[in-house]
Amino acid sequence: MSYDREAVVEALPNYVVGGELGRGGWGTVLSARHRQLDRDVAVKQLPGHFAEDPSIRARFRIEARLLASLDHPHIVPVYDYVEEDGLCLLVMELLPGGTVWSRFNAGGFTATSSVATVLACLSGLHAAHAHNVLHRDIKPENLMFSAAGALKVTDFGIAKVIGGSETLVTRAGDVLGTPAYIAPEQARGGTLTPATDIYAVATMLYELLCGRLPFSDDGDALALVFKHAFEKPEPLSDKAPTLPNGLAQVVMSGLATDPNERPSSAEEFGLKLAEASTAAWGPGWLAGETTPVMGASNIVAVTERPSTAAAPRDGAELSGPAARAEPHSPTPSPPTVVRPPVTPPVRPTVSVRAHGTRLDEVSEPAAELMPLREVVKPPPSPGRFFAAAALLGGLALVLALVGLGQPSVGGSLPAGSVRVAGIDPASGSAVTLDMSKPIPVMVVSDSSGADHVQLTESVLGQEVSSADAPLAPAAPGEVAEVSLGGRYLVGGSFTAKVELLRSGQDVGDRTFPARTSQSGLLSVPAGVALVLLLFAIAYGESLLRSLRRARRGLTAPVGLTIIGAVFGLDFVGIAWVLAKKVPTAESLVVCVVIGAGAGLAAGLGGIRAGQRRRYRRIERRKTEAGRAAA
Repeated sequence: MSYDREAVVEALPNYVVGGELGRGGWGTVLSARHRQLDRDVAVKQLPGHFAEDPSIRARFRIEARLLASLDHPHIVPVYDYVEEDGLCLLVMELLPGGTVWSRFNAGGFTATSSVATVLACLSGLHAAHAHNVLHRDIKPENLMFSAAGALKVTDFGIAKVIGGSETLVTRAGDVLGTPAYIAPEQARGGTLTPATDIYAVATMLYELLCGRLPFSDDGDALALVFKHAFEKPEPLSDKAPTLPNGLAQVVMSGLATDPNERPSSAEEFGLKLAEASTAAWGPGWLAGETTPVMGASNIVAVTERPSTAAAPRDGAELSGPAARAEPHSPTPSPPTVVRPPVTPPVRPTVSVRAHGTRLDEVSEPAAELMPLREVVKPPPSPGRFFAAAALLGGLALVLALVGLGQPSVGGSLPAGSVRVAGIDPASGSAVTLDMSKPIPVMVVSDSSGADHVQLTESVLGQEVSSADAPLAPAAPGEVAEVSLGGRYLVGGSFTAKVELLRSGQDVGDRTFPARTSQSGLLSVPAGVALVLLLFAIAYGESLLRSLRRARRGLTAPVGLTIIGAVFGLDFVGIAWVLAKKVPTAESLVVCVVIGAGAGLAAGLGGIRAGQRRRYRRIERRKTEAGRAAA
């Protein structure tokens, strides 16, 4: 968006206005030099269509007065505020040293330099919070370096100037601010506190330490906001396994979804970071960093604290005169400084990064902007996912009981030529066999000269058992008794095959459906089906419970998908045992796939239930805190 340079020159008669330095959260940034003081400054101009709004202009005036009252070495000083003829100008210190983001991209940060940078930022934020000033948009681009190398926090209060107490978003879904560092309560339109800035600082430190953000960023700003609002970040130790564990835990404490679970102040967060860093790298580590930490004597003191003197060994205690005597104070020797290990600097590892919209990109604020809380609603009910899981599971059970496809039957033996257990296998009816006794096979008519008869039982095309008996002499009406094994290996029904053999060669056969007279509940498949069912129920319930309590990540839905497939397999086994439905490849594949779909739906429902549970817990705590305050 263009700006009226002549109007700016006329509004700043005491300055020589230079060219445009860039465009940031506030809008256009110009360079200028004070005529009498010979001091270089940066002039930030609020876009005209925002400056024309009386309420925005009034908030800008209040914020400018607050910022001018802040005097801290890590907060950019405000020199002047000019409001004239529709212009709102803020004159500030010129910071030519670049931003944290530009340095992060160019050369990267080591772990120690990352922590030092953040400690300087927290020092400035603590001073601002003491004056009831929140930043609301901490990010690497808003941390800049002076010519002397001092870090300065810039662009305070822009979100409040424009949106008041609301975080705004365009109707196209672009967040006014930076979605990558937005706190959950800020995304949901909740009350903002110093913990909001602490969350953004912790997010930034997470990124500096491992090169990635706590949540995956595919460039979709609104999707990233939803993740911050309702999901838990991946532990820093998973992305930076070489980082000291104590330091990683402190960073994650600043990323707690509930603001009440974060450090209570910027100084407390800085002290915890300093303690964890000093425990890992030894006292004096901060002195070797090029980024100075000023105005934070408590934090700096922690980084310089020598190790504690050794206690008496073996639990010994002093007693008698020695205990009452004045302690001897030998001349202290300087503490041994343990230099932190040299680690390669970390740089950003992502090529896509979601950005919020700038003020100068919004043409009609009244028409384009709306509160973010109207877009980011509580997670919808998981009922649809659970209903889909139940529907798919029921469908898999029905299909298993009904059955898909039929086992292959038929053969070269003509109807009426053979009887198995007194039944013609060519009749199409299932032949009931008593597997505890030899099975009679009668050859009614045969012109092939067969000398043996063979029976085979199979399931899903796989042979379970086979046996044969001689026909001697081979003659019509002769009965051979075949002792077929596999009594406990089938679940009540199977596919049988009778063959007439001559010198070991098949001279006629017939494949037919068969079932045992024994109960399928006493078979091996029944036992396997029961064990699988109990395992699937127990493990599936465990995964769902952990998801509902928001204790699992993406591995739980994968596990539930596998459990769903096991259920589909088990349904086929149950139908085989109880309904004596011969399993087919079609039934098995379809039921396993549908069961896996049911498991995936249940997993997604569990994730949604966990998000809602976490959201309700946070809202309940906020309500309780409000009542306590009242």
